[in-house]
Amino acid sequence: MTRIKICGITNLDDALAACMAGIHALGFNFSKSSPRCIQPNDARKIIAELPPFVSCVGVFVEQEPSEINAICKNCNLDHAQLHSEHYTPQTALAISTTKVIRVFRAGPDFSMEEVETFAEKTGFRSFLFDAYRPGQAGGTGTTIAKQTAQKIFRRMESIGHGILAGGLNPQNIAEAIRTVKPYAVDTASGVEESPGKKDHQKIIDFVDAVKKADKTPTES
Repeated sequence: MTRIKICGITNLDDALAACMAGIHALGFNFSKSSPRCIQPNDARKIIAELPPFVSCVGVFVEQEPSEINAICKNCNLDHAQLHSEHYTPQTALAISTTKVIRVFRAGPDFSMEEVETFAEKTGFRSFLFDAYRPGQAGGTGTTIAKQTAQKIFRRMESIGHGILAGGLNPQNIAEAIRTVKPYAVDTASGVEESPGKKDHQKIIDFVDAVKKADKTPTES
């Protein structure tokens, strides 16, 4: 079953609506440059109200490991999602309070060698792949090119858990799952009314589309 993460949560109503729809994880963006930025104390209050068996992920761009460790501990986060090239294997290993998901932005010339090296040096096995757009760490609303995504996720079969992100919405998620076969999918802008405010019907439609895609044959 394809796991589902809804990212960019900023309020309790959206978080609970996503949980009721059947998602597996929620993302809280702590990047100060993001329109979906949330303060750690606000995220902690939301997380305290969530039902069991929902994973909570912190999204980090500019923070150093010491600050990430403090936020993860304070908010009771399950994973730290690292969205910047300055998170080297050495700095990522300094995050000790939670599991790590390293993000790579996949443009036309993207190579999996960097991912394989990162996995070898850290032992990490969870990687998220977002679309590349210059000057933006994520949340671009742009999809990864189909052939690029297929190559990435074929290689991920021997590395660990691959998470697909980038421009996913209720209309395109089924095809993405059939052609890429990711472990998990991640969306933010694809289920929003506006940055930081979710459209609850779009969340339901997204989850339903994932479930239907899981029941249909995948493309080779």
